[in-house]
Amino acid sequence: MASIKYSIRGKRNPSKISVRLKIDKNNDFKRAIPVFVNPAYFNNKSGKVRNVAEFTDKQNIQNTLDEFQHYLMQRFNKAHQKGEFINSDWLNESIEDYFNPVEKADLNYLVNYFDHYIEELKIKTNEKTGELGASKPTITKYTTIKKKIETFEKKTKKKYRLSDVNVQFRNDFLKYLLEIDKLGNNTAGRYLRFLKTVCLDAQNSGYHVSQELNKVKGFNTTVEKIYLTPEEIEKIEKTNFDDETLEAAKDWLIIGCQIGQRAGDLLQLTRKNIFAYDDYTAIELRQQKTKKQIQIPISEKVQSILDKRNGDFPLSYSKNIGSAMTVFNRHIKKVCKKAKIKEKIEGAMVNPDTNRKESGTFKKFKLVTSHICRRSFATNNYGNIPTPYLMHITGHGSEREFLNYIGKTGNDYAKNILQYWNKPKAENKKPKENKTTNLKIV
Repeated sequence: MASIKYSIRGKRNPSKISVRLKIDKNNDFKRAIPVFVNPAYFNNKSGKVRNVAEFTDKQNIQNTLDEFQHYLMQRFNKAHQKGEFINSDWLNESIEDYFNPVEKADLNYLVNYFDHYIEELKIKTNEKTGELGASKPTITKYTTIKKKIETFEKKTKKKYRLSDVNVQFRNDFLKYLLEIDKLGNNTAGRYLRFLKTVCLDAQNSGYHVSQELNKVKGFNTTVEKIYLTPEEIEKIEKTNFDDETLEAAKDWLIIGCQIGQRAGDLLQLTRKNIFAYDDYTAIELRQQKTKKQIQIPISEKVQSILDKRNGDFPLSYSKNIGSAMTVFNRHIKKVCKKAKIKEKIEGAMVNPDTNRKESGTFKKFKLVTSHICRRSFATNNYGNIPTPYLMHITGHGSEREFLNYIGKTGNDYAKNILQYWNKPKAENKKPKENKTTNLKIV
């Protein structure tokens, strides 16, 4: 049975009172508490304040000691029942929580400032669109990272301040994300970047941050840029399905590779998004993430699908877009499997036993997700359609971001330059022809 007792070391007036938590002979911890008393008025043998008439504050101090002892014993019992690791750090945290509780309004604490930052996002003006408030996915993203920090605090039994976010914190938090939470490298690296964004916002607002904050950096690891080639898309087009749900998934997949939209925007399209003009017909939509209003001319492939479905898009799988994306992801793997998209490539997929992504070599159809629509559109049309036009459709903010997205390297740029230099020579050798593309840009 654990015991708690107070004592004083030394004869200095006043002296700090220490608390001793003894669990057994191998677990005996002692720490000072922020309560002071004249050693002459304290009995080390009983662990209590002496009943001396001239000491007028004796009852207040004894009450403080009794209340903390009660609190500490209750906290110990709860921790013991949960199987928590109790050591000197646990005792330190208990003392800190009791005598210096973290106030919700104290934004010097990291989690508290995250709450503040998330609330500010809801009323912040978007610099790109001029609209009020961040998108729901953005708010969800920062909320998720805040929860990761909270679980990290429970693991380390410490509440972190903004000033604690230094190189050591970065390394410890990263190790937790990778080894304990089993996140992928890119996800963990992205979380570090968002963490730094919040801390920089706090710094700009006048809060004290670590001098090492500029050294706290996220990272990216090279991953295979998975997309469907034009030849693979053609194989999918030629594959027929008796099951209407799979036929619908096939049509959505082809449309997605033609218009380059995120699944959240793609799967909500209806005939209301189709607009006819004098010399063309287009799909018009407002992107959820970027808030951009865009117009994409309807290609022959998309038009043939619409004609097959009496001028409408395939039916959505669910009114809830999250559920619709889950069903779509499941079905397009089956579509690509039947279309024999079986080339073995490097990639990562979720292990159903651990529910975490694991890298390896897999048949391509296993790696297909809804995101392949946007990347296939961008990759297959790069070099054929001016990059700014493609960026307008995909929603990328910079050419660097776009090129990194499709995995272009220095060799690709060199080849493009060479092709550009040689183009006038080739044109002089043969008559000019009027070339048409399958996709017009408005």
